Amino acid sequence: MLRKTCLLILVVVLVLLGQTSWAGVKNVIVMIGDGMGFEQVEAASLYAYGREGRLSFEKYYRGEMTTHSANSYLQKSHATDSAAAVTAMATGQKVNNKILSQKCDEPIKTILECLQEEGKATGLVTTVPVTHATPAGYGAHTGNRNNYEEIADDYLNQTRPNVLFGAYYANGRGMTEIKANQADYIVAKTREQMHHIVWSADQNPTKEVFIVGLFSPDEMPWEYDHYNPHRILFPEENKNDPPGYNAVPHLSEMTAAALSLLENDPDGFFLMVEGGKIDWACHDNIIEHCVFNTLEFDKAFQVVLNWAEDRDDTLILVTADHECGGLTVVKNRGKGFMPAVFWGSTDHTGANVPVYATGQGAEEFVGVIDNTELFTIIVELSKQ
Repeated sequence: MLRKTCLLILVVVLVLLGQTSWAGVKNVIVMIGDGMGFEQVEAASLYAYGREGRLSFEKYYRGEMTTHSANSYLQKSHATDSAAAVTAMATGQKVNNKILSQKCDEPIKTILECLQEEGKATGLVTTVPVTHATPAGYGAHTGNRNNYEEIADDYLNQTRPNVLFGAYYANGRGMTEIKANQADYIVAKTREQMHHIVWSADQNPTKEVFIVGLFSPDEMPWEYDHYNPHRILFPEENKNDPPGYNAVPHLSEMTAAALSLLENDPDGFFLMVEGGKIDWACHDNIIEHCVFNTLEFDKAFQVVLNWAEDRDDTLILVTADHECGGLTVVKNRGKGFMPAVFWGSTDHTGANVPVYATGQGAEEFVGVIDNTELFTIIVELSKQ
């Protein structure tokens, strides 16, 4: 009798374990450091801590990822652009450079759309214009990444992410306040307005929210300039500085607000967070901008990690769409000093990029993977 009872208990335990292992991931958070290769991460860690491997996401290193596009083999650098790279990550399919989530003029369903079909809320957060390539690859479909009006129309009338936070094009191309309001989106232009909308949403958590944050013309401010207000402008810098962070939110603040808005959905959510200006800094070969924007990206990761601390239903993935600048760290000069570096390019390279992951399903990203595998893995993990 005792033996039968023990066997019965064992069967029940195995069934329960099986049910637990097949439970789908409720929340998926993908963080993309645009242009952020291994050396960009090392440079930021050396400046902030005097040692490599100290950024908060580095603890969760899983492996690396290949990044080539369908036609990058035609270039000497074998480099993808952001449009083709994010398409591979968002849809699991390779396309030519400049194309966003479509093939043969037909849209390819993105992971954002797949998870929307499961009832999840969705959000896109970036430090560049919201209609720029990386967020657009998740929420729009077009044959040219520069079709900003078409991308904005897809956001507002097709995919309709609940949260869109970032900059906007000052010349009126792409996303505008008028377009957003006409599509029944609330618009926030400052940190204060963003926080007020979050507070209002918390008062009525069952109401679905659609919000566009248009915080800064053309780009969010440089993090380095915020902490070094009396710096001498670099030759490559735009002399018409965007508004400072006294009025607009940092990436970490936008991330915290997005989490507060999306977490109310009982079915979970998908959130993409992009440190887009890491790439811009690397195109300009300005290590100060690269380091400070990477550190803010790491701060945004810490916000996500703190939010998910007591949860067992969330996947957090950190990676890059490609490397930019051909950066090599030459010498560690100690904490608080920029490391000596060498720039091999002012453009993207074909180098593999790091992959970090924590939470439910993180072990699926171990080893060397291709960027198309992100879509496949996430879809499988999210299945109930």
